[in-house]
Amino acid sequence: MKRAIFILGVVLAYACTKTDAPAVTPAPPVVQEESVKFSTNLDTGTLNFTDTIPLVITVNSKVPAAGFQYAVTTTWTDSSKQIFKIDTAVNANTLSFNLPGHTRMGNYSIAVSVTSKSTSSNTSSKTISAVNIPYLPAVNIDMFPDINWNDFAQNKNNYYDFNGDGTPDIISYKRISNTSVLPPIFYINDYTGKTLYSFNLKEFNSKTRDSLNNIIYDFRDLNSDGKLDLVLTYMGEWWIGNGNNPTTGATGRWYGINTFLLINKGNMQFETIEIINDPTNVQFNVNLFDWDFDGKVDILTSTMQDGFYYKNMGNNKFEKKTITPLFQQAMNFRGVDFNGDGIDDYYNLYVNETDENGNYKSTNMSQTLSVVTNKGVTSYPIVGKTITKSVYVTPGTTTAERMNMVDGDGDGDVDLIVGYIFNDNGLFTHFQEYFENTGSQFVYKPNYIEYDKTLYSELQVWSTDIDKDGLKDLYYPTYSKSRIGGPRSTPFWWKNTKQGFKIMKNYRLKY
Repeated sequence: MKRAIFILGVVLAYACTKTDAPAVTPAPPVVQEESVKFSTNLDTGTLNFTDTIPLVITVNSKVPAAGFQYAVTTTWTDSSKQIFKIDTAVNANTLSFNLPGHTRMGNYSIAVSVTSKSTSSNTSSKTISAVNIPYLPAVNIDMFPDINWNDFAQNKNNYYDFNGDGTPDIISYKRISNTSVLPPIFYINDYTGKTLYSFNLKEFNSKTRDSLNNIIYDFRDLNSDGKLDLVLTYMGEWWIGNGNNPTTGATGRWYGINTFLLINKGNMQFETIEIINDPTNVQFNVNLFDWDFDGKVDILTSTMQDGFYYKNMGNNKFEKKTITPLFQQAMNFRGVDFNGDGIDDYYNLYVNETDENGNYKSTNMSQTLSVVTNKGVTSYPIVGKTITKSVYVTPGTTTAERMNMVDGDGDGDVDLIVGYIFNDNGLFTHFQEYFENTGSQFVYKPNYIEYDKTLYSELQVWSTDIDKDGLKDLYYPTYSKSRIGGPRSTPFWWKNTKQGFKIMKNYRLKY
């Protein structure tokens, strides 16, 4: 009896122990993550660009609970310099942002990776090649067959924008016909060929005399309202047809001056004001500058040695005044700050000119650059090479015709660039020469601007920082799309290396 009771107790004890044990919950089945796969908007081969790059990363797999870790690194491979890096967690299958810093000309490598935040081994990556090919801001002259491009470029160093749309503009005029004596139509077009504004003198004043078939023009802010205004001078020299000069009686030539202000009212609307009506004289010049240094832009309609100009009296009124002759005038240029005061200055390059027989027209053989600033006029000798300017460019001869001012050696001051025509046995080409500003004179530096007469050329170079390295480069503002690939038709630009300007053929045309 005692034995039975003992056995029963053991059974009860075992039963109680088994009942108190915790239940084991089976582990949930493992859910396999989709492999990370992604694409970008840049997956089209090597990317060409000139600045910031928009990047869109799209993951084509399900977003894990913890999201994705996106990493992007850009390296300027030409210098092995890392210029940008981002590493961020995003609970979405897209990431969109701009890649900054891609401003220098050259090669770049963009490394992109996407990793699951839940499983670090679930990752994918790719590398995108990119090349910064800079824009050359030149216009296709095929769109503007009537424009004299040498006159368009004269006295300018860069483009301008009247309507503020970011596209450079062109000022020009077009005759009614090759035989008409009516005044031509004045135009402002943008670089894409669109006409922004036109002015017909006969519509403004139908009684204005005929034969005013040439227009000289310049532009600046005349009334300090922040908008570019224009001055147009209509002249009757080289009249087409028969007629008598009202003063001299000469046949076939008609003198006369009519000068107008076009005051910019905004939205490409201009108020027209006539300031000169003189049928007995002729002029070949319009230069807008603060000639008396009173803070207002005046109008020079002749040459400085003639001793008069039209003073800006305010409220769009101008009066003829006398001015002390400052220098003899040959080539001129305006628009570059010489003394670092933030105000554009005026430059006059005087070189002796030869007549049609090759004889010098003056016994004054000095060549000087006169700089007009708000502190007055300072003249600098030009040494190292005689600059020749000729009335007629016979085969085998050269003449200087244009100029520009730019800091080409990175020393902080502006130097002189002179543009020449060369008559290569009847085929005209152009080249540029460089004169360094030493502080007291301008010294010729041979071969500082690379020359290749087989390439496209013009009289005057313009300057801007094409490759975004902080230095002013040189370029011609025009090209002919229809002639690319033909003789002397290949566009190019010059890179400023601080040791000289080197020809570059790597670019994209912007306009």
